[in-house]
Amino acid sequence: MLLRSDLIAALAVTAGIGLALQAADHAPAETAPVSADVRLEVSFANEVMPLFEKHCWECHSENNAELGLKLDTYEGVMAGSDYGTIVEAGDADASLLVDMIASGDMPEDSDPMPAEELDIIKAWIMEGAQNN
Repeated sequence: MLLRSDLIAALAVTAGIGLALQAADHAPAETAPVSADVRLEVSFANEVMPLFEKHCWECHSENNAELGLKLDTYEGVMAGSDYGTIVEAGDADASLLVDMIASGDMPEDSDPMPAEELDIIKAWIMEGAQNN
């Protein structure tokens, strides 16, 4: 028995293939298609640090380093806390920083960090947590 959703999905795939083939016939040979999902590397200074400033510095900076964690410099982030590292470069899933934010444990006594902002931190970690 064919479900309506299966039929719609099949039609959408067929239409997508047709549109892709039609577009390929009319595309100039010298231009390569660019995906909307392509993203240049995440900048620690321009994208990650402002998130730390917004959500974390009140408790985790030079002025108030709870648990020894200072998120106001790259070196502080990478040094971690009194309990060890919080960033595992290249592995966001193994990074305590991501776990604490995703679980809602941090920021403490504040609104949770929006998922879009956490995604920036995850991408930065997955790219190797560079000081850029």
